[in-house]
Amino acid sequence: MKPDLFSRFLSDTDADAEWLDAWLAERDADLSLRSLSDDPLPFTVDAERLAAATAPFDGTVEPGQIRILSPEFVSGDGAIPYVAVLDRWMEDMWLVAPFSPYSTPATPGEMASGVRFAGRRVLQCWNARTAHESLVAQSRVVGILGESVRKDALALFRHVASGIALPDSFKVLVGPPVLSKADPRRKYLAESAARYAPLTAAARALEAELALAERLAAFKESIASRFRAARERVKVFVDSIRIPVYGTPAYALSAADKPRQTIETFRIPSHGVELDVKHTPSEGKVRLVVYKNGEVDVASLEGVVVADKEMAPIGEISNGVLVAEEAALKSGFLLVDPATMEPITLEPAASEER
Repeated sequence: MKPDLFSRFLSDTDADAEWLDAWLAERDADLSLRSLSDDPLPFTVDAERLAAATAPFDGTVEPGQIRILSPEFVSGDGAIPYVAVLDRWMEDMWLVAPFSPYSTPATPGEMASGVRFAGRRVLQCWNARTAHESLVAQSRVVGILGESVRKDALALFRHVASGIALPDSFKVLVGPPVLSKADPRRKYLAESAARYAPLTAAARALEAELALAERLAAFKESIASRFRAARERVKVFVDSIRIPVYGTPAYALSAADKPRQTIETFRIPSHGVELDVKHTPSEGKVRLVVYKNGEVDVASLEGVVVADKEMAPIGEISNGVLVAEEAALKSGFLLVDPATMEPITLEPAASEER
C-alpha cells in the first residue's frame, strides 16, 4: 500500500511512512472520539479492566509487573494509566514506564510490548521515570511483562537516556524518528510527558520530605552522640556540684518556718565571671545569673547550655540569665560549652540565706 503523501513528507523511507500512516490513523480516531466525549457513545466493558478498576492496591512491587496507577498520579484524557515496572532503581525506588494508548510505536523511544490487550501494546521507554516504592504501590497489578520484553525495555531506556547502542533487532520493535517540526507526534509526546507529571511531582515532594527527615534524624543523632560522649567525660565531675534539696535536715526548717531564698555563688575562672544560683522555694524557681565586677554580664556565657547530671539539656543562658524549675536542677547541674560539649569548671565561692 502506498503511504500517504503527508506521512511520506515526514519520513525518510516508505517503510517509515507506512508505519507513520498506521500511527496517525489511530491518533486521528482517538482525537475524533475525544471531540465527541460530551455525546453519549455506545461502548462495551472489558471485564478484566472492570475487575482491575475495582481491585485494591497491591503494595508488593516486583520487576515486570503491569500496573494501573492511582488517578492521583496522572492527568489528561481518560485512558487507563497502565505502567510497567522495569526495575528497582535504588533502595525503595523503582523505574516505571507508561504504556502508549496506541498499538503502534510512535518514535524510536517506543517499542512493541508483545502484550495483546489494548492500551498495553506499546511501551513509552522515553517517558520512563523513577518513583518511591510507596507511590508505585498505590496501583493495581493487572499483568506481567515477559522477562525478555522487560530487558529490552530497559535497554531502550538506557539508549534514550545515554545513547548506549542497540542491536539491529530493535529496528522492528521501535517507531520511526521524528524529523520535522510539523510532525503531529510532537504534540503527542508533550501530552504523554505532561500526563505523568503528577507522579514525578509527588515523587520529588516525597524525596524532599524523606531527605529532610533523614537530615533531621542525623542532626538529632549527632547532638545525642555528642552529649553521650560528654556524659562519659564528666562522670566524676558531676558529683562535685549540687544544688541543695529543700526540706532536708541541712535546713532544719520547723513547721512554722517559711522557705528561705538562698544564693550560692560560683567562680568560673575560664571566663573571669561569677555565677549566682538563686533558689526561691516559694516560687519553685532557680535563677542562674552571670556577674562580672558586680554587674550582670550579658555576653560572657551567652548560649552556654545548662544540663542536669545526666547531660540532659535544661536550657541556655540568655542575656546573662537562665530561669529554670527547681525540680529540674535540684540534684545538680552542669554548664556545657555548646561548641565543644565540654563542661565548664565551676568553683564554689559562697552561699547565704535570706
